[in-house]
Amino acid sequence: MMLRKVLGTVLLLGALSGCTQPLRVCETDSDCPEGGTCDQGTHLCFKIVCDTPCAPYEACVATNTCGPLYTDLMVKPGDGSVLKAGEVEVRAELSVRAGFTPNYPETLNFSVVRSDGGPSGTLVQVERNEGVYIARWTPPGDGVFRLTVAHPEAGGPSTTVNLAVDATPPTFLVTVPPADAGVPTERTTYTDPTSGFATAWRRDQVAPVEIRTNEPNLDPSTLTVVLQGTDGGTVPGGPVTAFAQSEPCDAGFCGVAQVKLWEPPFDTFRGTMTVEVSGADKVGNTGSSSHSFNVTRWKWVFDGAAGTIKSVPGIGATGTVYLGTNANTSGKVFALAPDGTLKWESEVGAVVGGPAVGASDGGTEPIYVGVNRNSTGFLSALQSGDGGTLLECSMPSNGAFEGGLALGKTSSAQLETAVSVYNGNSGVSVIAGIRPNASISCPVIERLSSGEPIPVLTAGTPIVMRDDNIFFSGDVSGQFKITSYAFGSPIPRSNWPVNPPTVPRSLALVGSDIMSVAAGSDSVSGGLFKISQAGAADVTRLYPAGSAWSSRVYGFAVGSADNVFFGAEPSGSIEFNRLNLTNGAVQTASISPAIRATPVVGVNGNVYTVTTNGTVRAWSADALSPRWTLASALGTVDASPTLDCPRDASGALVDGNHGVLYVPVGGKLHAFVVDSRGLDTSAPWPKYQHDSRNTGNPDTPISSCP
Repeated sequence: MMLRKVLGTVLLLGALSGCTQPLRVCETDSDCPEGGTCDQGTHLCFKIVCDTPCAPYEACVATNTCGPLYTDLMVKPGDGSVLKAGEVEVRAELSVRAGFTPNYPETLNFSVVRSDGGPSGTLVQVERNEGVYIARWTPPGDGVFRLTVAHPEAGGPSTTVNLAVDATPPTFLVTVPPADAGVPTERTTYTDPTSGFATAWRRDQVAPVEIRTNEPNLDPSTLTVVLQGTDGGTVPGGPVTAFAQSEPCDAGFCGVAQVKLWEPPFDTFRGTMTVEVSGADKVGNTGSSSHSFNVTRWKWVFDGAAGTIKSVPGIGATGTVYLGTNANTSGKVFALAPDGTLKWESEVGAVVGGPAVGASDGGTEPIYVGVNRNSTGFLSALQSGDGGTLLECSMPSNGAFEGGLALGKTSSAQLETAVSVYNGNSGVSVIAGIRPNASISCPVIERLSSGEPIPVLTAGTPIVMRDDNIFFSGDVSGQFKITSYAFGSPIPRSNWPVNPPTVPRSLALVGSDIMSVAAGSDSVSGGLFKISQAGAADVTRLYPAGSAWSSRVYGFAVGSADNVFFGAEPSGSIEFNRLNLTNGAVQTASISPAIRATPVVGVNGNVYTVTTNGTVRAWSADALSPRWTLASALGTVDASPTLDCPRDASGALVDGNHGVLYVPVGGKLHAFVVDSRGLDTSAPWPKYQHDSRNTGNPDTPISSCP
């Protein structure tokens, strides 16, 4: 029986030997290589053979039939690829038909031609490994090429790919369009008057950077924008947004990025900023371009055309600027929006004291002013909404207000009270207080010269207060005094008045002391000193050092870390000084002309000053060196500057590390963009009359700009 099976198998194999050859034991066709089949009876693989030999790139796929041995010749880079300049690795791989034994040639033929017939570069085959062939191609530069890889035998597999080589970095056209300064009104103008800066962008604006390129292979995601300031410091710009379809684009790609002009360093009043744009194409070629454009700190100027501004403007809770002008009967109080537009004006007479801005209550805030009209003084409270008179208190005839206003709550009434001192006739002076919400319309407290005479205030002398205690200075029969009264009491407080060295020009309440400066009218005499708020016979000199009062000092501000900033006029020189109250150290910078207006201490370590001729400067509080100067003098200065937060036209706070410096010159108010987001809230007395509301009261919080 066994012999029959073996013999049968041999006979079967012999019968099949004419067209097939057995390979190996199998269960299914998939177990059989070389395209063989599995005989289910014998479980042997049988290979199909051809009588005529197949080509090296073929295999016997059916009886006496030769077919392709390779299913694919894959080439990388693939068809349509864009390549960077430099050596390119060309990879070719032969894929063998399933079930067939490879018959890889020793090499493949690589060739490349340029579409325009020019040079095609060098091509060298360097590697072969199990059907993978690698060549190195160095294209000659930009161009479109046809790369062909083929089996070395004619008729074998061949693949051609079209390749583009991009060796040129993208180029960009970068522009910043001219700025629109704004449409002037009858009173307010916005254009920087300096030649070349009429269309300059402002330091507080966001400028659009327009970017165009014809690079066909640009990768827009790689575009970056950097804004450079005056000292080389840079900040990133906003992301690049492609032009909307509704906007015309005259290039292959058009985009715009928004840059915040307040972010990079800008140590000049007017100058240029540079924006640099860089980007890459899809193969990594990187290009860049830059554009410089003018930037200014000039924001606007308002002309009241109603006399000179003699007192510092007040700032309301939402940034409304209140200022008064000093013309006998036609002086006015103006309310301006942060963008310089006029909200209202009220003709009140010559404004001497204030404006001091009352606390905001439901969006309203009384505006207090001391005015003179036809030889009579009036202490007035105006409505913030329209400038209408909320309350007006008339003083005795033939007198005048000369000093400022102070604002606070007295212990007796716990109501906001505006206080000033009126130089009355026939030796009678009056401390006047006004409370618009009080049941008594005009609570006026008179002080008669039959007791301790009230000093006659010198023009522009401030008045300060804390709780019930009021401090001011003036002249009594040729003797200058600083005195203090408790509101509601007819006599000076104990230990007051105190005799200063000469004419007191400014007052501040710092800690437990009252600080003041003095300046002789005709001689170099005076300085900076302090007196205890409790009153004392002795005056402690802080500046100048030594034993002589030998310098004029008109105004001062107290910043953080016990630093006092003031202009000084010692014999033979003009200075700007920083005095440290802790160690007495004085740092001096020579200037010209003199600084008599009170400096303003802002955040970010900046101090702002205005000289007598209207030269505006920003100083580094630490180094006492100028950061920028508006050298073109604005005119005669009769009042001190003030500082506010960055706001939009409605008064809402906006982002940024900038703010607005308001500088009164003559009858005009100038607004400049500065690098302080408001007053230094850690400073004990950062400006004239302490705070942006001009309360002259250290208990009034310094408004922050969150």
